[in-house]
Amino acid sequence: MLEEMRRFLLVIACCLPGFAQDGLRMNQIQFVGTHNSYHAGLGPGEMAILKRDNPKAAESLNYRHQPLAAQLDAGARQLEIDIYGDTKGGLFADPLFLRMTAKEGTSTPMPAGWAAAMTKPGFKVLHVSDVDVRSHCWTLVSCLQDVRAWSKAHPGHLPIYIQLENKDGQAKPGFVQPETITKPTMDAMELEIRQVFSPAEVVTPDEVRGKHTTLEEAVLQDGWPTLDSARGKIVFVLDQERVTPLYTEGHPSLRGRMVFTASKPGTPDAAFVKMNNPFAKEIPDLVRKGYLIRTMTDDGAKAVREGDTKRRDTAITSGAQILSTDYPYDWKAEGAGYSVSIPGIVRCNPVNAPKVCTVTQPY
Repeated sequence: MLEEMRRFLLVIACCLPGFAQDGLRMNQIQFVGTHNSYHAGLGPGEMAILKRDNPKAAESLNYRHQPLAAQLDAGARQLEIDIYGDTKGGLFADPLFLRMTAKEGTSTPMPAGWAAAMTKPGFKVLHVSDVDVRSHCWTLVSCLQDVRAWSKAHPGHLPIYIQLENKDGQAKPGFVQPETITKPTMDAMELEIRQVFSPAEVVTPDEVRGKHTTLEEAVLQDGWPTLDSARGKIVFVLDQERVTPLYTEGHPSLRGRMVFTASKPGTPDAAFVKMNNPFAKEIPDLVRKGYLIRTMTDDGAKAVREGDTKRRDTAITSGAQILSTDYPYDWKAEGAGYSVSIPGIVRCNPVNAPKVCTVTQPY
């Protein structure tokens, strides 16, 4: 019955004058996404250790998301996944906090299959190595498989953005040392994406660039593809500007690549721009020019706990297309009424949408 109703609504949407928006572009809408989308939260014993050793960190990590499919069901159209290189396998298979809770008798067992998955080579998905390691999907490939399964079960869905954050850094004493991000790291990431998704299932940089010399030229002159042409597809974007040169090397303006870089306006690959501070005054102007912007709606654990919505409300009115949050919809912060949502799954962008605009949204 529900599937019949969806089909009926699609028919109505395409046939009633003024209901469907012909030619509406991918960047002329706004939608809610989730930050650290894989995050399953610390076990009670692990949280107790963190509260004892680093109360501020414990406060900021005191949240958990629903599994990826549940987030997509609720309307999230951007997911963020943190990935660590693990070329040999086993690098993150024995986290410090799990050992500490086992010694203290406060351990929460990891799900069946976790240990085996962590011993295999490939990118691992977790927030902070040795500390915050519980994820709804443990590897990049498994996370992407979850998204693809949802996508295939919901044909014609609005495009889903997957933001990938490559992680490394200097480890603290007693912590595992992550692998350094290199060009081979980025090439390996590309291969894992292609294991799950074909280019036909993805809005690629080549598709957006078309006959233009650079991506930036394409989005500033012709704009992004239409929203309807992107339905049922995935859009991959990188999180940090620092890894952009490693990913673009040998691929000028992202030729042949699957992922859009986080870039600065004025560079050849600039199409997606990460501006986490929604108070940045240049956001509306960049949106009008044609860039796709991601911003963060949350202002720290204290502000969230107090129900402070200034940052959230500024982000929504800024026109940034991707509104990323740790507290989407009615999954409210513990002890507060704070959450982030907009009317419907997506809405017409408040800054750059046409004056007459309606988004058809069965999904």
